[in-house]
Amino acid sequence: MSDTLDVINFPYTSLQLSTAVNRIPNNYGLLNALGLFPSEGSVSTLVEISIEDGTIRVLAAKERGAPGTANDRGQRKSFWVEIPHFPMLDLITPRDLQNMVEIIGRSKGTRTLDSEVAKRLFSIRQKHSVTLEWVRMGALKGVITDGNGDTLLDLYDFFGVTKKTIDFALGTAGTDIISKCQELRQSMATNLKGETMTRPEVIVDSNFFSKFVQHAKVEKFWVNWQAASELARAKYDPAGGQLGRVFEFQQILFREYYGTAPVGKPPVSTPFVPANYGYAYPAGTQNMFETWNAPAEDVRVVNQPGQDIWISPEILKHGEGIELKSQSNCLAVCKRPEALVECMTSN
Repeated sequence: MSDTLDVINFPYTSLQLSTAVNRIPNNYGLLNALGLFPSEGSVSTLVEISIEDGTIRVLAAKERGAPGTANDRGQRKSFWVEIPHFPMLDLITPRDLQNMVEIIGRSKGTRTLDSEVAKRLFSIRQKHSVTLEWVRMGALKGVITDGNGDTLLDLYDFFGVTKKTIDFALGTAGTDIISKCQELRQSMATNLKGETMTRPEVIVDSNFFSKFVQHAKVEKFWVNWQAASELARAKYDPAGGQLGRVFEFQQILFREYYGTAPVGKPPVSTPFVPANYGYAYPAGTQNMFETWNAPAEDVRVVNQPGQDIWISPEILKHGEGIELKSQSNCLAVCKRPEALVECMTSN
């Protein structure tokens, strides 16, 4: 008997699989669609975050030829943080291909390894995309957790700052909503410390959004804004495939987010934004938000800039299947968590 039967030819390398999966667009999630946390490849699994708390000041007038005002660079702080590792295993077995028929166009055909790999890559992309969105949302909350609900990084503790929380008390008709919005904007502007922003934005859950626009001090503005030329966008914004409502009030943009993900042991459908909560952040900053991708846990790519996803195949003994190990090594960070504001309504 020929020895060729003992050799399984899997026609894809790790590089080819990784390139293919990273070409599949990441269409999941509002934060991904907003581009709030731009991604950057890191050659290390550790990231140094340096912050100079310099202030912008008005220069003093002096006589010509006099020495200039010394440039105050502020106090420089450096923080080191490890990028978490998110691995996943998938398996293609003979049962996934044998006697399986699929519809291609209008005709039936036998399922091939190529088509099965393509299907698995799409599924892998989706799962890692959900994970990345969860990490980014955690960065806006100030506490990043994993799929088990375990804390990976508490940004407030890490940077030694106190979280700002504002209770909008939307169940109370007499609540001064304008004053609450001014408090939010003032807290954010005070803590930017040299950064810039275009406006505050708040990502809220459906309960918070509905209570907000139905509040007696807000409803008339909401009704009039719906009647304006931006009616379609005001009602449903398709960013991130969410079709959430958006509404601008007091130059603060409120975005509804109803996305969920399976989290915990056992996994339970968990909203990205808890009921009656919202998370405010300064939009249009220079470099306040960032996502780092570390190198994969693979000797072939050590000290190389990390990718969104890395996949390595392994052929099992006796031809029982092909194991696909995918991994993302990502960390999203808000470098000034003191400028974030947690919004909630207690009634």
